[in-house]
Amino acid sequence: MHGLDTSFYKEIFEQIDTGAIITDKNRVVVSVNSAFLTLSGYKGKEVCGFSIDNFIDGYQFHERNWRKNIILKKKNHVKISQWLLLNQINTGSAENDPFYIWVMTDFQICGLDPLTKLPNRFLFNQKLNETIEQAREESGTFAILFIDLDRFKFINDTLGHAAGDQLLLESTLRIQDVIGSQHILARMGGDEFVCVLTNLKTEVEAEYWARKVIKAFSTPFLLKEMEFYISTSIGISVYPYDGDDGDTLISNADSAMYRAKKKGRNRYENAKVEMNAGGFEKFLIENHLHKAIENNELILYFQPQINLSSNKVLSFEALIRWNHPDFGLISPGDFIPIAEETGLILPIGDWVLKEACLKMREWQNAGYSPVRVAVNLSAGQFLQNDFVHKVKNILGETLIDPACLELEITENMVMHDVNQAIKSLMELKKLGVQISIDDFGTGYSSLNYLKEFPIDTLKIDRSFICDLDTNSSSVALTRAITNLAHDLNLKVVAEGVENLEQLTIVKQQSCDAVQGYYFSKPIDDTNVLQFLKKEHNKFTV
Repeated sequence: MHGLDTSFYKEIFEQIDTGAIITDKNRVVVSVNSAFLTLSGYKGKEVCGFSIDNFIDGYQFHERNWRKNIILKKKNHVKISQWLLLNQINTGSAENDPFYIWVMTDFQICGLDPLTKLPNRFLFNQKLNETIEQAREESGTFAILFIDLDRFKFINDTLGHAAGDQLLLESTLRIQDVIGSQHILARMGGDEFVCVLTNLKTEVEAEYWARKVIKAFSTPFLLKEMEFYISTSIGISVYPYDGDDGDTLISNADSAMYRAKKKGRNRYENAKVEMNAGGFEKFLIENHLHKAIENNELILYFQPQINLSSNKVLSFEALIRWNHPDFGLISPGDFIPIAEETGLILPIGDWVLKEACLKMREWQNAGYSPVRVAVNLSAGQFLQNDFVHKVKNILGETLIDPACLELEITENMVMHDVNQAIKSLMELKKLGVQISIDDFGTGYSSLNYLKEFPIDTLKIDRSFICDLDTNSSSVALTRAITNLAHDLNLKVVAEGVENLEQLTIVKQQSCDAVQGYYFSKPIDDTNVLQFLKKEHNKFTV
Protein backbone atom coordinates (compact mmCIF):
# COMPACT_ATOMS: atom_id res chain seq x y z
CA MET A 1 0.00 0.00 0.00
CA HIS A 2 1.62 3.19 -1.30
CA GLY A 3 4.89 1.30 -1.46
CA LEU A 4 4.92 0.64 2.29
CA ASP A 5 5.14 -2.91 3.58
CA THR A 6 2.66 -2.58 6.43
CA SER A 7 3.21 -6.18 7.51
CA PHE A 8 6.66 -5.06 8.61
CA TYR A 9 5.05 -2.72 11.14
CA LYS A 10 2.11 -4.91 12.09
CA GLU A 11 3.92 -6.88 14.77
CA ILE A 12 5.53 -3.76 16.19
CA PHE A 13 2.18 -2.02 16.36
CA GLU A 14 0.58 -4.81 18.32
CA GLN A 15 3.37 -4.65 20.91
CA ILE A 16 2.68 -0.95 21.60
CA ASP A 17 0.13 -0.48 24.37
CA THR A 18 -0.69 3.10 23.31
CA GLY A 19 -2.54 4.26 20.22
CA ALA A 20 -0.47 4.37 17.02
CA ILE A 21 -1.31 5.34 13.42
CA ILE A 22 0.71 5.34 10.19
CA THR A 23 -0.14 7.89 7.48
CA ASP A 24 1.28 8.83 4.13
CA LYS A 25 2.61 12.29 3.36
CA ASN A 26 -0.95 13.48 2.70
CA ARG A 27 -2.00 12.39 6.20
CA VAL A 28 -4.15 9.55 4.87
CA VAL A 29 -4.26 6.66 7.37
CA VAL A 30 -2.42 3.59 6.14
CA SER A 31 -2.49 1.42 9.26
CA VAL A 32 -3.55 1.51 12.91
CA ASN A 33 -2.85 -0.72 15.90
CA SER A 34 -5.32 -2.43 18.22
CA ALA A 35 -4.59 -0.02 21.07
CA PHE A 36 -5.80 2.91 18.96
CA LEU A 37 -8.96 1.08 17.94
CA THR A 38 -9.69 0.24 21.59
CA LEU A 39 -9.03 3.83 22.65
CA SER A 40 -11.04 5.48 19.88
CA GLY A 41 -13.88 2.97 19.52
CA TYR A 42 -13.46 2.78 15.74
CA LYS A 43 -13.00 -0.30 13.58
CA GLY A 44 -10.02 -0.53 11.24
CA LYS A 45 -12.11 -0.05 8.10
CA GLU A 46 -13.54 3.16 9.58
CA VAL A 47 -10.07 4.68 9.91
CA CYS A 48 -7.80 3.32 7.15
CA GLY A 49 -8.06 5.26 3.91
CA PHE A 50 -9.36 8.38 5.62
CA SER A 51 -7.53 11.58 6.53
CA ILE A 52 -6.19 11.70 10.06
CA ASP A 53 -7.88 15.09 10.34
CA ASN A 54 -11.11 13.17 10.90
CA PHE A 55 -9.75 11.86 14.19
CA ILE A 56 -7.33 14.45 15.56
CA ASP A 57 -7.68 18.17 16.34
CA GLY A 58 -5.21 20.71 17.61
CA TYR A 59 -2.13 20.25 15.47
CA GLN A 60 -0.46 21.82 12.49
CA PHE A 61 1.27 19.31 10.26
CA HIS A 62 4.98 19.76 9.63
CA GLU A 63 7.21 17.30 7.80
CA ARG A 64 9.47 16.73 10.74
CA ASN A 65 9.49 15.06 14.14
CA TRP A 66 7.54 16.86 16.87
CA ARG A 67 5.40 16.34 19.94
CA LYS A 68 2.31 18.20 21.03
CA ASN A 69 -0.89 18.13 23.02
CA ILE A 70 -3.77 17.14 20.69
CA ILE A 71 -7.46 16.25 20.94
CA LEU A 72 -8.54 12.76 19.92
CA LYS A 73 -12.12 12.57 18.62
CA LYS A 74 -13.56 9.21 19.62
CA LYS A 75 -16.32 7.45 17.69
CA ASN A 76 -18.85 8.28 20.41
CA HIS A 77 -18.03 12.00 19.85
CA VAL A 78 -16.21 12.27 23.18
CA LYS A 79 -12.99 14.30 22.91
CA ILE A 80 -9.96 13.46 25.05
CA SER A 81 -6.53 15.05 25.44
CA GLN A 82 -3.54 13.03 24.33
CA TRP A 83 0.18 13.65 24.09
CA LEU A 84 1.20 13.06 20.47
CA LEU A 85 4.65 12.06 19.24
CA LEU A 86 5.00 12.35 15.45
CA ASN A 87 7.96 10.76 13.68
CA GLN A 88 8.85 10.67 9.99
CA ILE A 89 9.54 7.18 8.54
CA ASN A 90 11.86 6.98 5.56
CA THR A 91 11.21 4.01 3.30
CA GLY A 92 14.82 3.73 2.20
CA SER A 93 13.87 4.27 -1.40
CA ALA A 94 14.19 7.53 -3.26
CA GLU A 95 11.21 6.51 -5.36
CA ASN A 96 8.83 6.38 -2.41
CA ASP A 97 7.68 9.26 -0.25
CA PRO A 98 8.19 9.11 3.52
CA PHE A 99 5.44 7.99 5.87
CA TYR A 100 4.61 9.16 9.36
CA ILE A 101 3.92 7.35 12.61
CA TRP A 102 1.63 9.03 15.13
CA VAL A 103 1.89 7.68 18.71
CA MET A 104 -0.56 8.90 21.37
CA THR A 105 -0.20 8.54 25.12
CA ASP A 106 -2.23 9.64 28.12
CA PHE A 107 -0.79 12.60 30.03
CA GLN A 108 -0.64 10.56 33.22
CA ILE A 109 1.58 8.09 31.42
CA CYS A 110 3.79 10.65 29.72
CA GLY A 111 3.95 12.61 32.95
CA LEU A 112 3.01 16.05 31.66
CA ASP A 113 0.26 18.36 32.82
CA PRO A 114 -1.98 19.00 29.77
CA LEU A 115 -2.37 22.73 30.44
CA THR A 116 1.03 23.95 31.57
CA LYS A 117 3.16 21.14 30.05
CA LEU A 118 4.94 20.94 33.39
CA PRO A 119 5.64 17.56 35.01
CA ASN A 120 2.46 16.32 36.66
CA ARG A 121 2.23 14.67 40.08
CA PHE A 122 3.08 11.25 38.58
CA LEU A 123 6.31 12.41 36.92
CA PHE A 124 7.20 14.79 39.76
CA ASN A 125 7.17 11.95 42.30
CA GLN A 126 9.61 10.03 40.11
CA LYS A 127 11.93 13.03 39.83
CA LEU A 128 11.65 13.73 43.58
CA ASN A 129 12.58 10.15 44.45
CA GLU A 130 15.58 10.39 42.13
CA THR A 131 16.62 13.63 43.84
CA ILE A 132 16.30 11.99 47.27
CA GLU A 133 18.43 9.02 46.22
CA GLN A 134 21.13 11.33 44.87
CA ALA A 135 21.05 13.47 48.02
CA ARG A 136 21.45 10.36 50.18
CA GLU A 137 24.45 9.17 48.19
CA GLU A 138 26.13 12.57 48.24
CA SER A 139 24.94 13.66 51.71
CA GLY A 140 23.39 16.63 49.94
CA THR A 141 20.60 19.03 50.79
CA PHE A 142 17.70 20.28 48.72
CA ALA A 143 14.48 22.17 49.40
CA ILE A 144 10.88 22.01 48.31
CA LEU A 145 8.74 25.07 47.67
CA PHE A 146 5.02 24.34 47.83
CA ILE A 147 3.45 27.26 45.94
CA ASP A 148 -0.25 28.09 45.99
CA LEU A 149 -1.91 31.00 44.21
CA ASP A 150 -3.94 33.30 46.47
CA ARG A 151 -7.52 34.06 45.43
CA PHE A 152 -7.40 31.68 42.44
CA LYS A 153 -10.91 30.44 43.20
CA PHE A 154 -12.15 34.02 43.05
CA ILE A 155 -10.77 34.39 39.51
CA ASN A 156 -12.22 31.05 38.42
CA ASP A 157 -15.65 31.78 39.89
CA THR A 158 -15.97 35.35 38.65
CA LEU A 159 -14.12 35.39 35.31
CA GLY A 160 -14.56 31.76 34.29
CA HIS A 161 -12.29 28.78 33.77
CA ALA A 162 -10.71 30.20 30.62
CA ALA A 163 -9.36 33.14 32.64
CA GLY A 164 -8.30 30.68 35.35
CA ASP A 165 -6.35 28.66 32.79
CA GLN A 166 -4.72 31.82 31.46
CA LEU A 167 -3.70 32.76 35.01
CA LEU A 168 -2.17 29.31 35.54
CA LEU A 169 -0.20 29.55 32.29
CA GLU A 170 1.14 33.01 33.05
CA SER A 171 1.95 31.97 36.63
CA THR A 172 3.91 29.03 35.23
CA LEU A 173 5.97 31.37 33.09
CA ARG A 174 6.70 33.71 36.00
CA ILE A 175 7.85 30.89 38.26
CA GLN A 176 9.95 29.35 35.47
CA ASP A 177 11.61 32.72 34.80
CA VAL A 178 12.61 32.87 38.48
CA ILE A 179 13.91 29.37 39.11
CA GLY A 180 15.38 28.68 35.68
CA SER A 181 15.99 25.24 34.20
CA GLN A 182 18.35 23.99 36.90
CA HIS A 183 15.49 23.26 39.30
CA ILE A 184 12.39 21.07 38.98
CA LEU A 185 8.97 22.69 38.70
CA ALA A 186 5.73 20.69 38.58
CA ARG A 187 2.01 21.32 38.75
CA MET A 188 0.42 19.20 41.45
CA GLY A 189 -3.13 20.05 40.43
CA GLY A 190 -5.48 23.01 40.71
CA ASP A 191 -3.47 26.12 41.53
CA GLU A 192 -0.69 24.28 43.35
CA PHE A 193 2.88 24.15 42.08
CA VAL A 194 5.87 22.41 43.63
CA CYS A 195 9.50 23.27 43.02
CA VAL A 196 12.54 21.20 43.99
CA LEU A 197 15.55 23.45 44.58
CA THR A 198 18.63 21.28 44.17
CA ASN A 199 22.17 21.67 45.48
CA LEU A 200 21.29 24.02 48.33
CA LYS A 201 23.49 24.52 51.35
CA THR A 202 21.11 26.12 53.86
CA GLU A 203 17.47 26.93 54.50
CA VAL A 204 18.33 30.58 53.92
CA GLU A 205 18.93 29.84 50.23
CA ALA A 206 15.46 28.34 49.94
CA GLU A 207 14.01 31.49 51.51
CA TYR A 208 15.90 33.55 48.91
CA TRP A 209 14.17 31.67 46.07
CA ALA A 210 10.79 31.92 47.82
CA ARG A 211 11.13 35.70 48.08
CA LYS A 212 12.01 35.87 44.38
CA VAL A 213 8.89 33.90 43.45
CA ILE A 214 6.72 36.15 45.63
CA LYS A 215 8.27 39.24 44.04
CA ALA A 216 7.55 37.85 40.56
CA PHE A 217 3.85 38.11 41.39
CA SER A 218 4.02 41.73 42.51
CA THR A 219 2.98 43.00 39.08
CA PRO A 220 -0.66 42.56 38.02
CA PHE A 221 -2.04 39.96 35.62
CA LEU A 222 -4.11 41.15 32.67
CA LEU A 223 -7.22 38.97 32.51
CA LYS A 224 -10.14 39.90 30.25
CA GLU A 225 -8.63 43.35 29.78
CA MET A 226 -8.62 43.98 33.54
CA GLU A 227 -5.67 44.04 35.94
CA PHE A 228 -5.69 41.65 38.89
CA TYR A 229 -3.11 41.38 41.63
CA ILE A 230 -2.62 37.71 42.48
CA SER A 231 -0.10 36.81 45.16
CA THR A 232 1.34 33.47 46.26
CA SER A 233 1.68 31.65 49.57
CA ILE A 234 4.69 29.36 49.84
CA GLY A 235 5.69 26.58 52.23
CA ILE A 236 9.32 25.44 52.48
CA SER A 237 10.67 22.06 53.58
CA VAL A 238 14.33 21.06 53.50
CA TYR A 239 15.81 17.58 53.08
CA PRO A 240 16.76 15.86 55.36
CA TYR A 241 15.79 18.15 58.26
CA ASP A 242 12.06 18.30 57.51
CA GLY A 243 11.77 14.73 56.22
CA ASP A 244 13.79 12.07 54.43
CA ASP A 245 11.09 10.79 52.09
CA GLY A 246 8.95 12.44 49.44
CA ASP A 247 5.58 12.19 51.19
CA THR A 248 6.87 13.74 54.41
CA LEU A 249 8.66 16.57 52.65
CA ILE A 250 5.60 17.41 50.55
CA SER A 251 3.26 17.18 53.55
CA ASN A 252 5.42 19.46 55.69
CA ALA A 253 5.82 22.02 52.90
CA ASP A 254 2.06 21.91 52.31
CA SER A 255 1.36 22.54 56.01
CA ALA A 256 3.81 25.45 56.01
CA MET A 257 2.04 26.92 52.98
CA TYR A 258 -1.30 26.86 54.81
CA ARG A 259 0.30 28.66 57.74
CA ALA A 260 1.46 31.32 55.31
CA LYS A 261 -2.12 31.74 54.10
CA LYS A 262 -3.45 32.04 57.63
CA LYS A 263 -0.90 34.74 58.42
CA GLY A 264 -2.18 36.95 55.62
CA ARG A 265 -0.97 35.37 52.35
CA ASN A 266 1.70 36.78 50.02
CA ARG A 267 4.43 35.29 52.21
CA TYR A 268 6.38 32.11 52.90
CA GLU A 269 6.67 29.92 55.96
CA ASN A 270 9.24 27.26 56.83
CA ALA A 271 8.21 23.76 57.82
CA LYS A 272 8.20 23.21 61.54
CA VAL A 273 8.42 19.51 62.13
CA GLU A 274 7.68 19.86 65.80
CA MET A 275 4.26 21.27 64.88
CA ASN A 276 3.45 18.04 63.07
CA ALA A 277 4.51 15.83 65.97
CA GLY A 278 0.96 15.93 67.26
CA GLY A 279 -0.47 14.90 63.90
CA PHE A 280 -2.36 11.95 65.35
CA GLU A 281 -3.92 14.13 68.04
CA LYS A 282 -4.89 16.60 65.31
CA PHE A 283 -6.51 13.77 63.39
CA LEU A 284 -8.50 12.74 66.46
CA ILE A 285 -9.62 16.32 67.11
CA GLU A 286 -10.78 16.68 63.51
CA ASN A 287 -12.83 13.48 63.71
CA HIS A 288 -14.45 14.47 67.02
CA LEU A 289 -15.07 18.03 65.84
CA HIS A 290 -17.54 16.80 63.22
CA LYS A 291 -19.92 15.78 66.04
CA ALA A 292 -19.17 18.55 68.53
CA ILE A 293 -22.21 20.64 67.58
CA GLU A 294 -24.52 17.64 67.33
CA ASN A 295 -23.42 16.43 70.79
CA ASN A 296 -23.79 19.90 72.39
CA GLU A 297 -20.11 20.01 73.32
CA LEU A 298 -19.48 23.61 72.23
CA ILE A 299 -20.03 26.36 74.79
CA LEU A 300 -19.61 30.12 74.89
CA TYR A 301 -17.55 32.11 77.36
CA PHE A 302 -17.88 35.87 77.64
CA GLN A 303 -15.32 38.57 78.43
CA PRO A 304 -16.66 41.96 79.53
CA GLN A 305 -15.70 45.29 78.00
CA ILE A 306 -15.77 48.16 80.48
CA ASN A 307 -16.85 51.65 79.47
CA LEU A 308 -14.22 54.09 80.80
CA SER A 309 -16.74 56.93 81.08
CA SER A 310 -19.43 55.15 83.08
CA ASN A 311 -17.15 52.47 84.59
CA LYS A 312 -19.88 49.93 83.77
CA VAL A 313 -20.14 46.91 81.52
CA LEU A 314 -20.41 48.12 77.92
CA SER A 315 -20.65 44.71 76.25
CA PHE A 316 -19.35 41.14 76.26
CA GLU A 317 -17.24 39.41 73.67
CA ALA A 318 -18.41 35.85 72.93
CA LEU A 319 -15.52 33.36 72.92
CA ILE A 320 -16.01 29.72 71.95
CA ARG A 321 -14.74 26.76 73.95
CA TRP A 322 -15.06 23.03 73.32
CA ASN A 323 -15.97 20.91 76.32
CA HIS A 324 -14.83 17.53 75.03
CA PRO A 325 -16.05 14.51 77.05
CA ASP A 326 -12.58 12.90 77.04
CA PHE A 327 -10.10 15.72 76.49
CA GLY A 328 -11.82 18.27 78.72
CA LEU A 329 -11.98 21.98 77.90
CA ILE A 330 -10.21 22.64 74.58
CA SER A 331 -9.18 26.22 73.76
CA PRO A 332 -10.06 27.68 70.35
CA GLY A 333 -6.38 27.90 69.42
CA ASP A 334 -6.30 24.10 69.32
CA PHE A 335 -9.37 23.44 67.21
CA ILE A 336 -10.29 26.60 65.25
CA PRO A 337 -7.34 26.18 62.79
CA ILE A 338 -8.52 22.61 62.16
CA ALA A 339 -12.08 23.85 61.68
CA GLU A 340 -10.83 26.38 59.13
CA GLU A 341 -8.87 23.74 57.21
CA THR A 342 -11.82 21.34 57.05
CA GLY A 343 -14.57 23.86 56.35
CA LEU A 344 -16.23 23.12 59.71
CA ILE A 345 -15.68 26.76 60.62
CA LEU A 346 -18.88 27.64 58.74
CA PRO A 347 -21.35 25.57 60.81
CA ILE A 348 -19.38 26.41 63.97
CA GLY A 349 -19.53 30.13 63.13
CA ASP A 350 -23.27 29.89 62.52
CA TRP A 351 -23.69 28.13 65.87
CA VAL A 352 -21.73 30.82 67.74
CA LEU A 353 -23.79 33.60 66.18
CA LYS A 354 -27.11 32.01 67.06
CA GLU A 355 -26.00 30.86 70.52
CA ALA A 356 -24.83 34.37 71.42
CA CYS A 357 -28.25 35.76 70.45
CA LEU A 358 -30.02 33.01 72.39
CA LYS A 359 -27.99 33.88 75.50
CA MET A 360 -28.91 37.53 75.18
CA ARG A 361 -32.56 36.49 74.94
CA GLU A 362 -32.18 34.34 78.09
CA TRP A 363 -30.67 37.24 80.05
CA GLN A 364 -33.39 39.62 78.96
CA ASN A 365 -36.11 37.08 79.77
CA ALA A 366 -34.57 36.80 83.26
CA GLY A 367 -35.20 40.52 83.74
CA TYR A 368 -31.78 41.99 82.98
CA SER A 369 -31.37 45.09 80.85
CA PRO A 370 -30.25 44.44 77.26
CA VAL A 371 -26.46 44.24 76.88
CA ARG A 372 -24.50 44.05 73.66
CA VAL A 373 -22.54 40.91 72.71
CA ALA A 374 -19.71 40.93 70.18
CA VAL A 375 -19.19 37.87 67.92
CA ASN A 376 -16.00 37.21 65.97
CA LEU A 377 -16.53 36.26 62.33
CA SER A 378 -14.28 34.01 60.28
CA ALA A 379 -13.33 35.06 56.75
CA GLY A 380 -15.27 32.16 55.22
CA GLN A 381 -18.34 33.00 57.25
CA PHE A 382 -18.31 36.71 56.41
CA LEU A 383 -17.75 36.09 52.68
CA GLN A 384 -20.77 33.77 52.32
CA ASN A 385 -23.27 35.13 49.82
CA ASP A 386 -26.16 34.54 52.21
CA PHE A 387 -24.46 35.75 55.39
CA VAL A 388 -26.54 38.92 55.79
CA HIS A 389 -29.67 36.85 55.29
CA LYS A 390 -28.52 34.44 58.03
CA VAL A 391 -27.97 37.31 60.47
CA LYS A 392 -31.40 38.72 59.70
CA ASN A 393 -33.05 35.35 60.28
CA ILE A 394 -31.26 34.77 63.60
CA LEU A 395 -32.23 38.21 64.87
CA GLY A 396 -35.81 37.49 63.87
CA GLU A 397 -35.88 34.06 65.50
CA THR A 398 -34.39 35.25 68.80
CA LEU A 399 -36.22 38.61 68.87
CA ILE A 400 -32.98 40.43 69.68
CA ASP A 401 -32.62 44.17 69.06
CA PRO A 402 -30.02 44.36 66.24
CA ALA A 403 -28.17 47.10 68.16
CA CYS A 404 -27.34 44.48 70.80
CA LEU A 405 -25.34 42.42 68.30
CA GLU A 406 -21.81 43.46 67.38
CA LEU A 407 -19.97 41.65 64.59
CA GLU A 408 -16.16 41.68 64.74
CA ILE A 409 -14.17 41.43 61.52
CA THR A 410 -10.46 41.81 60.80
CA GLU A 411 -8.71 44.02 58.29
CA ASN A 412 -7.41 41.03 56.34
CA MET A 413 -10.94 39.68 55.85
CA VAL A 414 -12.30 42.77 54.16
CA MET A 415 -9.21 43.42 52.05
CA HIS A 416 -9.60 40.18 50.08
CA ASP A 417 -12.56 41.65 48.22
CA VAL A 418 -13.07 45.25 49.26
CA ASN A 419 -16.13 45.99 47.11
CA GLN A 420 -18.01 42.92 48.27
CA ALA A 421 -16.99 43.61 51.87
CA ILE A 422 -18.32 47.17 51.73
CA LYS A 423 -21.58 45.93 50.21
CA SER A 424 -22.04 43.30 52.94
CA LEU A 425 -21.16 45.75 55.71
CA MET A 426 -23.64 48.29 54.35
CA GLU A 427 -26.38 45.66 54.37
CA LEU A 428 -25.51 44.65 57.93
CA LYS A 429 -25.62 48.26 59.06
CA LYS A 430 -29.09 48.57 57.52
CA LEU A 431 -30.15 45.73 59.81
CA GLY A 432 -28.97 47.85 62.74
CA VAL A 433 -26.09 45.71 64.01
CA GLN A 434 -22.81 47.18 65.28
CA ILE A 435 -19.59 46.55 63.32
CA SER A 436 -16.07 46.57 64.78
CA ILE A 437 -12.62 45.90 63.35
CA ASP A 438 -10.74 43.52 65.61
CA ASP A 439 -6.94 43.36 66.03
CA PHE A 440 -6.54 46.75 64.39
CA GLY A 441 -2.97 47.55 63.42
CA THR A 442 -1.88 43.97 62.71
CA GLY A 443 -3.31 43.61 59.19
CA TYR A 444 -3.29 45.73 56.06
CA SER A 445 -4.29 48.90 57.94
CA SER A 446 -5.36 50.55 54.70
CA LEU A 447 -6.44 54.03 55.71
CA ASN A 448 -7.75 54.64 52.20
CA TYR A 449 -10.41 51.95 52.63
CA LEU A 450 -11.00 52.51 56.33
CA LYS A 451 -12.97 55.67 55.62
CA GLU A 452 -15.26 53.64 53.30
CA PHE A 453 -16.16 50.95 55.81
CA PRO A 454 -19.40 51.55 57.74
CA ILE A 455 -17.94 50.57 61.11
CA ASP A 456 -18.53 51.72 64.67
CA THR A 457 -15.48 50.60 66.65
CA LEU A 458 -11.76 49.91 66.33
CA LYS A 459 -10.26 47.39 68.74
CA ILE A 460 -6.57 48.02 69.34
CA ASP A 461 -4.73 44.71 69.25
CA ARG A 462 -3.32 43.40 72.52
CA SER A 463 0.19 43.35 71.00
CA PHE A 464 0.21 47.16 71.33
CA ILE A 465 -1.20 47.10 74.86
CA CYS A 466 0.91 44.38 76.50
CA ASP A 467 4.03 46.57 76.77
CA LEU A 468 2.47 50.02 77.10
CA ASP A 469 4.15 50.50 80.45
CA THR A 470 7.63 49.75 79.04
CA ASN A 471 7.58 50.67 75.34
CA SER A 472 7.16 54.29 74.25
CA SER A 473 6.53 53.20 70.64
CA SER A 474 3.45 51.25 71.72
CA VAL A 475 2.21 54.32 73.56
CA ALA A 476 2.68 56.45 70.43
CA LEU A 477 0.90 53.90 68.23
CA THR A 478 -1.99 53.59 70.67
CA ARG A 479 -2.34 57.37 70.74
CA ALA A 480 -2.23 57.55 66.92
CA ILE A 481 -4.86 54.83 66.47
CA THR A 482 -7.14 56.44 69.06
CA ASN A 483 -6.86 59.88 67.48
CA LEU A 484 -7.48 58.44 64.03
CA ALA A 485 -10.56 56.57 65.21
CA HIS A 486 -12.03 59.58 67.00
CA ASP A 487 -11.43 61.77 63.94
CA LEU A 488 -13.50 59.23 61.99
CA ASN A 489 -16.19 59.26 64.72
CA LEU A 490 -15.34 55.73 65.80
CA LYS A 491 -15.15 54.29 69.30
CA VAL A 492 -11.91 52.66 70.53
CA VAL A 493 -11.55 49.54 72.65
CA ALA A 494 -8.15 48.56 74.06
CA GLU A 495 -7.74 44.77 74.25
CA GLY A 496 -5.50 42.89 76.63
CA VAL A 497 -5.38 45.34 79.54
CA GLU A 498 -3.90 43.32 82.41
CA ASN A 499 -2.55 45.80 84.98
CA LEU A 500 -3.18 49.22 86.45
CA GLU A 501 -0.29 50.85 84.54
CA GLN A 502 -1.74 49.79 81.19
CA LEU A 503 -5.20 50.92 82.24
CA THR A 504 -3.89 54.33 83.30
CA ILE A 505 -2.16 54.85 79.95
CA VAL A 506 -5.15 53.88 77.77
CA LYS A 507 -7.29 56.25 79.86
CA GLN A 508 -4.75 59.00 79.19
CA GLN A 509 -4.99 58.19 75.46
CA SER A 510 -8.78 58.67 75.66
CA CYS A 511 -9.72 55.11 74.76
CA ASP A 512 -13.47 54.58 75.17
CA ALA A 513 -13.45 51.07 76.63
CA VAL A 514 -11.10 48.33 77.78
CA GLN A 515 -11.12 44.57 77.78
CA GLY A 516 -8.71 42.26 79.55
CA TYR A 517 -7.73 40.24 82.60
CA TYR A 518 -7.47 43.35 84.77
CA PHE A 519 -11.26 43.26 85.04
CA SER A 520 -12.09 39.68 84.15
CA LYS A 521 -11.01 36.55 82.33
CA PRO A 522 -13.58 35.02 79.96
CA ILE A 523 -16.44 33.61 82.07
CA ASP A 524 -19.38 31.28 81.46
CA ASP A 525 -22.91 32.61 81.13
CA THR A 526 -23.72 31.91 84.79
CA ASN A 527 -21.01 34.33 85.90
CA VAL A 528 -22.18 36.83 83.29
CA LEU A 529 -25.30 37.24 85.40
CA GLN A 530 -23.12 38.25 88.36
CA PHE A 531 -21.62 41.00 86.22
CA LEU A 532 -25.03 42.15 85.13
CA LYS A 533 -26.12 42.35 88.76
CA LYS A 534 -23.28 44.81 89.36
CA GLU A 535 -24.85 47.27 86.94
CA HIS A 536 -25.88 49.32 89.98
CA ASN A 537 -22.27 49.28 91.24
CA LYS A 538 -19.55 50.92 89.24
CA PHE A 539 -16.23 49.22 88.63
CA THR A 540 -13.13 50.85 90.05
CA VAL A 541 -11.36 52.26 87.02
